[in-house]
Amino acid sequence: METIECPDGDTRTEKEIIVKIIVAHFTAIVAFCNFQSLRGEKLDTIEPVLFLLSPLLVIAQTGLGLVIITISFFSNLAISPRLFRDHLATVSRRWSTLFGTKSTGSSEPSVKSRLGRAWIRLGRTIAIFATLFQFAATIFLYRRRKELHGWEALTIVDHRTFELSVGGAAVSVLSLALLLRFPGFGQASETQYTPEIQTDTDTRILFCRGDSRRCPSWYQILYATDIGSATSAATWLACVSSSTYKGESLPLSYASRIYSGIHKDVSQTLSLDVSMPIFYLLVAAFFAPFFTFSHLCKDSGFSKRLSNNLWVLIPALLILIVAMVAFMCMVLLMVVPISLYLLPSVLSGPGCIFTMKGLEIRDMFSQPPFEVLTNTTDCLLLWKDPAADYLWSLV
Repeated sequence: METIECPDGDTRTEKEIIVKIIVAHFTAIVAFCNFQSLRGEKLDTIEPVLFLLSPLLVIAQTGLGLVIITISFFSNLAISPRLFRDHLATVSRRWSTLFGTKSTGSSEPSVKSRLGRAWIRLGRTIAIFATLFQFAATIFLYRRRKELHGWEALTIVDHRTFELSVGGAAVSVLSLALLLRFPGFGQASETQYTPEIQTDTDTRILFCRGDSRRCPSWYQILYATDIGSATSAATWLACVSSSTYKGESLPLSYASRIYSGIHKDVSQTLSLDVSMPIFYLLVAAFFAPFFTFSHLCKDSGFSKRLSNNLWVLIPALLILIVAMVAFMCMVLLMVVPISLYLLPSVLSGPGCIFTMKGLEIRDMFSQPPFEVLTNTTDCLLLWKDPAADYLWSLV
């Protein structure tokens, strides 16, 4: 096989690539452990490992927590609009649970002086700004490389360092908010947590917070209903769902392909001329009446009054049967494809994530500079950005 020679002076070496990936992992895990320490969470848990496996997990679970808080607020407001102030207080409490510092339950006064605490806070702030600059520089160089030479110029190491930098920047910003005591980032109210899947919103918020108690059976390779912890399986599922492979999110890529195909096939079959956002907005409008009607029937006792009138009951049952058939068809069409895709992650989250990362490591060492160049386009993978040396000289 003919070996391709790239121009001298502007290529990355194996040593530079290895140092880059090691420094990126070290900086990211230090930022995450500092974030956990500021929140009062334990460090001797599986959470730091989950962050290294999927640095975007913090962003994904925090976003999910905000969605849960928002939906819960509007749901409570629709049920009891007169209790608006109470609902706002609930939102504030749940926000503090998601972002605040965990209550230690200790009543002992701090022995550190005010000046000592100020120096510690100043030192931590400077360290966070330093790591934040490094994360921002890595993100800038990644985007610059992609804009100048395209996706083909990005190696797996570039994708991995970018992912670590985005996750590290997120926890650094949250750490600054905790350290500088921004509103909503103070002391969180103490909330009881049990490692089981429950329907109450507070437990879901604790899960989205990344509570150190949410994954007690982290070592469990296989999950079944009667074996192991449900929240441990959910934690591994969240880790797999928020991870990437060669710079792409596999669940999002799969969902984009499958639901684009569903929109195309349904539009052709029914002769619909609607865009994909409008199509799925109509799907959401289709599902909404079912959940609303079931909620109203449960709360108002409508089904009991209906059973007393036979002439109304029979047509209502026929309408219900037709509606349920339509509902099940929509569930099979919209929910089953993504559920089947995520099923392996539910059954064995550790198996999925470690297999994915193992394949990624194998592919990383099959790229230049660890392998000989076979064509001139591989030189783009070794291109060294002149701006990199200047940015790292500022650290």
